[in-house]
Amino acid sequence: MDQAVHFVTVATRDLGAARRFYGALGWEPRLDVPGEIVFYRSAAGQLLGFFDAALVYSCPSRRDT
Repeated sequence: MDQAVHFVTVATRDLGAARRFYGALGWEPRLDVPGEIVFYRSAAGQLLGFFDAALVYSCPSRRDT
């Protein structure tokens, strides 16, 4: 079985800055949920996603960690 990575997601403290950075490189979002997550095509068959790190830590199940 060939191994492959199709989705890479990264938490960011500043989702707007990530959007501006990749936009300046000419990358266009493939999926964009404002204030939550944005995905870009980083290679054939691969998506690079950025999500707002604050959303993870505001989740009720994560408050005690």
